Amino acid sequence: MHFLDSSYFRDHGTSRTLPSPVEVLARSLINQRPSNPPPVKFEELNLIVKFGPTISTSEALCLWAIRKFLYGQVPVPEVYGWDSDGRHVFIYMELIHGVTLFERYDSLSSDDKRAICQSLRTIMSQLRAIRQSPSNQVIGSITHGPLQDRILDSYPGTGPFPSVREFHDHLSWLWRRIAPEPEKVSDPWRKSLPDDGPIVFTHSDLHRKNIIITSTTPTRVLSIVDWEQAGWYPDYWEYCKATYSVGDWEDWRCGGWIDSFLTPHPQSKEAWDFTCNSIGGF
Repeated sequence: MHFLDSSYFRDHGTSRTLPSPVEVLARSLINQRPSNPPPVKFEELNLIVKFGPTISTSEALCLWAIRKFLYGQVPVPEVYGWDSDGRHVFIYMELIHGVTLFERYDSLSSDDKRAICQSLRTIMSQLRAIRQSPSNQVIGSITHGPLQDRILDSYPGTGPFPSVREFHDHLSWLWRRIAPEPEKVSDPWRKSLPDDGPIVFTHSDLHRKNIIITSTTPTRVLSIVDWEQAGWYPDYWEYCKATYSVGDWEDWRCGGWIDSFLTPHPQSKEAWDFTCNSIGGF
C-alpha cells in the first residue's frame, strides 16, 4: 500500500518509489538485532522505515487514522505506505527531526516540563475523542483484532474481547493459569479492576523515548511515535503502562509529571501492577 497523496510522493513525484524491503534490509542492523531491529533512516528522503517480526500494518493504520481524523491535534509521523517481504512488515513514514524527551529530560527546566505536560494533556484529550460505535465496543486493536500489548503477547488469548468484564476475567486467569486448579485460586485484586469503565483509544507505550520534542528552546512536543501497541483498552490502561515503564524513584514519575497529563487510577493501578508482575511483566 502506497499513499500517493502523501507528501513523499508530492515532493518526489509519483514515479519515485519507496525503498524496497531489500534496500531497507541492506541498511539495517537486523543481523545484530534480529528480534527487534531498529528503524532504518533515509535522511536524504526525509524517511524512516520501521520493520521487524513483531511489526504489523495495525500500527500503520493507527497513524493513518490519527493523522486523517485528528490532524493538527495529535502529532504523529505521516505514513507514506507499507510493504512486506513475507517475513517482515515494513512501515514507511516521515522522519521527525527532533530528540526524545528521554534524551533531553535531565537538561529541561521545570517550566519546560510543565509546558510539555500541558501539551501532552491536550494531545491525550484529543486522542480520547476517537470512539468506537456504541453497538460494537471491544477491547482489541484499532481494527478490532487481537491486542498488541507486549505485556500480553507472550500469553494465550489476546482477544479481541467483547467487553471490559471479559478482558478483566482473562487478566485474572493469566496469573492463576499455572496453578493445578486455577479456578479454585481466589483473586483478591479482581474486584479492583472496574468492569463498568469506558473503553478508550490508547497509545499504550507513552514512554519518554516515544515522545519527540524540539532540541532547542522553546521546548515543544513534535510527535508521538511507536504506536505498535495501540488499540482499544480500559481507560486506566494508559496511566498504568506509562507509570509501569519508569522507576518510581525517577522524577518523571515521582515528580508528579505523569499524573499531570494522565488521570491517575490508584486503585486500578494496584491491581494492574499485581497482575502484570504475576504474569511476568514485559
